[in-house]
Amino acid sequence: MHRETTYERWVKSQGVPMVEGYGIERVVELPRAPWPRLGGNGTFIKLRGMEGVTGLYVADIPPGGALNPEKHLYEEIVYILQGRGGAEVWLPGSEKKTTFEWQEGSLFAMPLNNWHRLYNGSGSEPAVLLGFGNAPMILDIFHNPDFVFNCDYAFDDRFQARPDYFTPQERMWDDLERLWLWRANFVPDVRRAEVDSLESKGSGMRLTQCELGDGVMVAHIADWPNGQYQKAHHHGAGAVLLIVRGQGYTLLWPPEASTQPYANGNADKVIKLPWREGSVVSPPAGWFHQHMSTGTEPARQLALRWGTRRYGVEWVDLQRREGVFVSVKKGGTLIEYEDEDPEIGRQFVAECAANGVKVRMPHLAGVAAG
Repeated sequence: MHRETTYERWVKSQGVPMVEGYGIERVVELPRAPWPRLGGNGTFIKLRGMEGVTGLYVADIPPGGALNPEKHLYEEIVYILQGRGGAEVWLPGSEKKTTFEWQEGSLFAMPLNNWHRLYNGSGSEPAVLLGFGNAPMILDIFHNPDFVFNCDYAFDDRFQARPDYFTPQERMWDDLERLWLWRANFVPDVRRAEVDSLESKGSGMRLTQCELGDGVMVAHIADWPNGQYQKAHHHGAGAVLLIVRGQGYTLLWPPEASTQPYANGNADKVIKLPWREGSVVSPPAGWFHQHMSTGTEPARQLALRWGTRRYGVEWVDLQRREGVFVSVKKGGTLIEYEDEDPEIGRQFVAECAANGVKVRMPHLAGVAAG
C-alpha cells in the first residue's frame, strides 16, 4: 500500500494537474492550469525515474506579467522553454536585488532560500519555463511546508548579491569525474553552449557538467552526433533528460531483462521513447537506458540531476562509484558496444534509413536494416 507523502499532499493542495509517465514528448504543449501560489499557470510532471528524489514542473508567465516572489529550502534549476524576460534575486531581510535577463534556452539556478521573481519581457506571448529540483525530498524530510517556504535563514555563504553571480565562471578538468566542469549559475543559451569531447560514453560524444548555484544539484550538456548513439548504462534515481535539439529515441529496460534483452527473450520489457526538441525522459534507478540520435542534425541533451563535484554527498558519490564509465564486465554499469544486444543495432540502422540518415557507428558496418 502506498503512503501519501508530504510532497504529494502539497502538490494536491496547489490545485494544478500532474502528468505521469516514463517520458513526455513535448513538455511545452502540456495543458496548464492557474497556479495561485506561483502567479502563473502550471503542471507538475512525475516521471517514473524521479522516484521522489527530484521534482519537475512546467509553468508559464503571462504576457507582460510576472510570477509571485517566492523562496524555499529546496534547490531549483530553471530552463527557459519559450520566451524572454528577467529575474530579481535578493536575500531575506535585504532590499538589495541582483537582476539578470534570460531568453529561450537559458539555464540558471536560484540561490537556496533567497527571494526571487521572474518577469516576462514580452507583451504578447507567455514565457514558458521548466523547473527542476529536490522539492520532494526536502518536503518529505521536514514534512512541514510552512517551514520549507517560510524559513528566513539567509544562506549568505552561497549568495552575497554579487553583480557577477549570474555570470559563467571558470571551466576545469576533473580527474575523478573524468569530464569538464563549468561553474555556471547562468548559461545564456544551452542550445549554443560549448561542450567538450567525452568519447568514453559513446562515439562522437561531447559533454560538459555545469555546477550550479553553489548547490548539490547539477546539469550537464551533452551532444550526440546524428547517426550515432550512446552506450547503454544505468545509474540511480532522479535524473531528468531534456532534449534541446535533434530527433531520436531512448530505450529503457529493467536489470532483470539482462544486458541483452532481445536475445534473452525479454523484448516485451524494453520501452522505446521517441523524442524531439522539448521532450523529457527519466530512466528508473538501475534500468539500462540508451539514447539514439536518428535525426538529420546532431542531438543535444540537458541532463538535470544530483552530482556536484565541489561538495561531498556520500550517497551520490557511492552511486557514482558503480561506474557509468566502466564496463559491466569490470563491475561498472556500462555496456560496451561489442557486448550489446545485436537487435539494438539493427533497429537503429532501420530508423536511420527511414530518416535518410547515414549510420556512423563502425561496429555496425555491414548490419542490414531490419
